[in-house]
Amino acid sequence: MKVFKLRFPIGSKILLGFIPLLGLIFSISTITLVRLDRVNRINQEIVSVDMAAETTAGNMEEILLAQESYGRRYLILMSDEMLSLFEGRNDEFTNEYAAAKTLRKSYPEFDSVINSHTAYRNRFREAFTRLDSIDTLPSATDAQLRKLFDRQVKSLRSISRTAKTMQNEKMNAISGIGKETYRRVAILTIVGIVLIVLITALISGTIIRSVGILKAAANMVSLGTFIHLPKVTTRDELGDLSAAFNEMADRLIKLEEASKDASPLTRLPGGVAIENTVKLRIERNEPFAFCMMDLDNFKPFNDRYGYGRGNSVIKMTAEIIQTVARGEGDGTEFVGHIGGDDFALVTKPELFEMQCRMIIDAFDKQIIDHYDEEDREKRCILSVSRQGEHLSFPIMTISIAAVNSLKSTVHNYIEVGEILAELKKYAKQFSTSNLVIDRRGGKKKKGKPSRKEADVAS
Repeated sequence: MKVFKLRFPIGSKILLGFIPLLGLIFSISTITLVRLDRVNRINQEIVSVDMAAETTAGNMEEILLAQESYGRRYLILMSDEMLSLFEGRNDEFTNEYAAAKTLRKSYPEFDSVINSHTAYRNRFREAFTRLDSIDTLPSATDAQLRKLFDRQVKSLRSISRTAKTMQNEKMNAISGIGKETYRRVAILTIVGIVLIVLITALISGTIIRSVGILKAAANMVSLGTFIHLPKVTTRDELGDLSAAFNEMADRLIKLEEASKDASPLTRLPGGVAIENTVKLRIERNEPFAFCMMDLDNFKPFNDRYGYGRGNSVIKMTAEIIQTVARGEGDGTEFVGHIGGDDFALVTKPELFEMQCRMIIDAFDKQIIDHYDEEDREKRCILSVSRQGEHLSFPIMTISIAAVNSLKSTVHNYIEVGEILAELKKYAKQFSTSNLVIDRRGGKKKKGKPSRKEADVAS
């Protein structure tokens, strides 16, 4: 069962290192904002409730004391001014109570104060209407007034004390919130820093190890070792680079093998590389055309003009084949030098006929320049054999035998070679440069192929 591994690029790994930092910032910000909101609400309660209650209670106590003074003075002086001041203070006391309406939920004592004050005010008014002076004020009435007055003062002072107590408790709560916030932020910061360090160390360690593996692989390649290279297994850019590096090493192995097999004269790959190329295309079921090229009458030329001139012809032929392959191909062509005056071209089935005819045309035009003027005029080389027989050898030509895998069924390189060998023998019986193409479908038969079985193009 194939296990799927999630690809994790380096950029994502680096971003992962910032996630704990972002989480830390978010957590600290959330805790701080929540705590600040709580502190703000407590401060608002202190200012709008507790301090207001203390202030209101203090004001009401001052008003009550003043009202008590004006009421007692009126009983003594019977002055309308004192009565007016008494009633004015009563209105002020009522207004303070009305202003404290929003405070009564937290301080219900304000309701008992106003009830006591109403009774206190009514008792005073009864005394104002029935008595001529304080001297005639019954002791029971005076006691009742004192009791109601003391009750109000006691309640108002209790409210003040409670308000101060609540302020102190809430200030302590604010201090506790600050300490708790500091403790949590400190813990989160330490945990976040440790987490960030661990993740950063893990990510950087992975990258450093991968770079070290790539460095070791590069050192091995520089020393000429292309097999068993260390590999980076992480699914990221460094893993891709390692895979590309190993693929490059495989290619270097092939190039090294090809260079060992290459012709020292033309620098073209030799027989081993040609065989591997054909085998690979057969294995991949990739359509191809294999063209084997052979120079006719090359040996007489070499005997007459020497190896130097002969090598010049070999180089010229290699250049012609390479030029046509590059200029009229799609980049997948393979040109090889089998040895001596034999060459190979592996190309696309739809291109090989045109390419071969261009090679024949270019070869026929250029080969004549390699002969001396005397031989060019005669269109041949004259020589005498060891037996004294006069021989004539025509100007050199090129014969091409081709197998098209779309038309000829071939299963391996050996079959291709055997078919081409038969076609090449058949091609050499013609006096001009020619292209012979297998039409037997890849089936071998005894004897030379007929014209129906092999297309011949001069």
